[in-house]
Amino acid sequence: MRRTTSLILHTTLILSVVASAHADDADDAQRERITKSFSLPSGSRIEISMISGPVEIDTTGGRSANVEVVRSAPTQRDFECASIVIEQAGSTLTIRSETRCGNVRGDHAARLSVPRDVDLSLRNIAGRVRIGSTDGMVRLESIAGHVEASGIREARMSSLAHGLHLTVPNLGDRGVRVSSVRGGIDLDVGSGVDAEVITRGVAGHVDNDVPGLRIIEASETNQRAVLGSGRGNIEIDSVVGTVRIHG
Repeated sequence: MRRTTSLILHTTLILSVVASAHADDADDAQRERITKSFSLPSGSRIEISMISGPVEIDTTGGRSANVEVVRSAPTQRDFECASIVIEQAGSTLTIRSETRCGNVRGDHAARLSVPRDVDLSLRNIAGRVRIGSTDGMVRLESIAGHVEASGIREARMSSLAHGLHLTVPNLGDRGVRVSSVRGGIDLDVGSGVDAEVITRGVAGHVDNDVPGLRIIEASETNQRAVLGSGRGNIEIDSVVGTVRIHG
């Protein structure tokens, strides 16, 4: 369980930063709301990192990306020692927090409305994450809150500390890979998904409730199953909790 141990230690570090942001010293509390809009060409990428709060992403059929970030801090010093960077360079839109002092306390909440075909990359998020239906690649790493991703075709997700609810109505060529999850996984697959579904290292159990799912191999912690002809891949590795696969 080396991956799981690493996940727990990393999550503890994230949560300790968040906890410090709720100290009693709130007499000089500060708050700022930032809104920006961008035009993103097809094939663009959005990178979000170091956000100490929830991130919600909805998708649209247009080319505009609308960003709203609310940041708050318990004191004026904490507020002035940190900032949010929102910038576009070519086809990449970046959103991240930056600090200029030690032991900075603060919270963020980010909401985005983005083109459906963009690739999404989220790292070091100390809150829940919700992602709407998207055709691009979704990459998540080190997420301290619960993750809900609906309508995902391709994904790479690792180090999720409070479980995952994942809906895959159709599977893209690059498939879905999820690893190091604490809190279990709820996987909802569409009737048209054609894939090999592999689970490894589950410290819990695997529940299967998908019509037409054929279990090829099974042991106490591992399972290999096939939907349709098994052309695509859905891989789940190192989970503490129950893995529920249903359609």
